[in-house]
Amino acid sequence: MSSSMPAGTIRKICIVTQSHLCRNPRAMKEALAIAGAGFEVVILNTVVSQKLSQEDSTVFNNHPRIQIKPVADLTRRDFSSFADRAVFKLGALLASGLNVQSFWALGYGALRYFRCCKAVKADLYICHQELATYTGSRLLKAGFNVAFDLEDWYSEDLLPAARAKRPLRLLRSAEFSALRYGAFCTTTSHAMADQLCRRYESALPAVVYNVFPKDSGGLPEEKVFDAPLKLFWFSQTIGPGRGIEEFIRLSGNLSVGHELHLLGNVDAGYRERLCLLMPEQHLLFFHPLVKEKELAARIADFDIGLALELPAPPSRNYTITNKFFQYIEAGLPVIATATAGQQEIFEEFTPGFLLPLVPLPSDIRNLDSWLNDQQALRKAQRETQKASLFYNWESQAQIMLALIQKSIV
Repeated sequence: MSSSMPAGTIRKICIVTQSHLCRNPRAMKEALAIAGAGFEVVILNTVVSQKLSQEDSTVFNNHPRIQIKPVADLTRRDFSSFADRAVFKLGALLASGLNVQSFWALGYGALRYFRCCKAVKADLYICHQELATYTGSRLLKAGFNVAFDLEDWYSEDLLPAARAKRPLRLLRSAEFSALRYGAFCTTTSHAMADQLCRRYESALPAVVYNVFPKDSGGLPEEKVFDAPLKLFWFSQTIGPGRGIEEFIRLSGNLSVGHELHLLGNVDAGYRERLCLLMPEQHLLFFHPLVKEKELAARIADFDIGLALELPAPPSRNYTITNKFFQYIEAGLPVIATATAGQQEIFEEFTPGFLLPLVPLPSDIRNLDSWLNDQQALRKAQRETQKASLFYNWESQAQIMLALIQKSIV
């Protein structure tokens, strides 16, 4: 990008995503940090709920330098909304039935994202998620200045049933372009960065952790870990393939009863399945989603956070999800599956119990002892406090902003 722009010109950054910002805290924090650094920010996204759109507006609170421009709006009852749904469904059918590598299967409004991006005329585009990564690869070929945030390893994500509906070769090609030719690439852990670098023989992506701003109220108060302990897990969706069932089965060997609290959307069938799995000595509770601004306080109501993952798909093994850092920020010790990504944090701090991917009986006994050891739990909480001072958005935002400044000079 030329540096010969007139003095005082405000540079424009376009963030391309396909979700609501209140449900994608990584992109939300990115937008606020970039606008706070003096850039104009345009966000292209997809609307699936008017309620979530209102939350998006509340998050940005009419920020003078942030605009949200939906590419697709599924809440509208018009031809455009109908066509977006039909095209996406057709793309998924083509991918699963005929192995056709169509970008239509990557998200709603797929036919318009490229055109809408070009119309923004940004100095830099930052692409999040699958459809945006593909769109960014097209923008690169058209000569635009494009960076990528690989929040997940898209071509190595999701369970087999969902992967069958994805154009995986197309995603791999887009990831190749992003890592080889993007202005810069960021991802969520050093473990993920190493794997992406090896797979695509590219430069090493920069790491921007899924962390959160420092709590202005200071460090959380020390907890009293009364029985029964309240264990907590959350996500947008409570479903299979997330390690919940495996933990519930394991918990049958824990001597002292605890409460397991799950927050997120859950269908009736899966809810009943978990209830039937739950051992008699423990209690299971379900909680609806809360607004993004209310989540931190909600997490703090519990005793221990569960950062459960399975080794497959590979993306889950290498990334570090935002929930891990949200537990730490709220002062909760963590029971974390020993994925490559989460081990990365435990090499620096010990904010809880690291559970092997395939726990042996001895590992379960050690977990049982840890859960019943007040001194060990308080020590883990002190480690979470140290970790929260180290892993914060203020430091991570500077990494991202330095990359942006370098890419538009």
